[in-house]
Amino acid sequence: MACAEGAAITGHCHCGAVLITIPGPPEQVTQCNCSLCRRTGWIGGYWHPDEVIIDAAPDALNPYVQGDKMITTWNCKTCGAHTHWTPITASPDRMGVNMRMFDPAEWQHLPVQEVDGASF
Repeated sequence: MACAEGAAITGHCHCGAVLITIPGPPEQVTQCNCSLCRRTGWIGGYWHPDEVIIDAAPDALNPYVQGDKMITTWNCKTCGAHTHWTPITASPDRMGVNMRMFDPAEWQHLPVQEVDGASF
């Protein structure tokens, strides 16, 4: 069941070790075709880092930094789900959350922005 506009939404990785709370649905979701997003099934929503709550034990997440070193992607150490990314050299005002961590009713109706990350 979808939340009312503006209501906080909580999702989690497959095993539940990583809980993510966002302030509400994004205006759109992003689907990228870069090698990482394609392989992890990433569908992104984006917020300021201060607006996202990641609730997990300190050792529950595994960081991964891809070659361009712009972001750190995080996945659950237990179930492997790719949950979110945080900036390294990318804008510190934005972080990405994998919308697949939430009930599809919360985001499947949103417009999809296709990003050609494979060409970068």
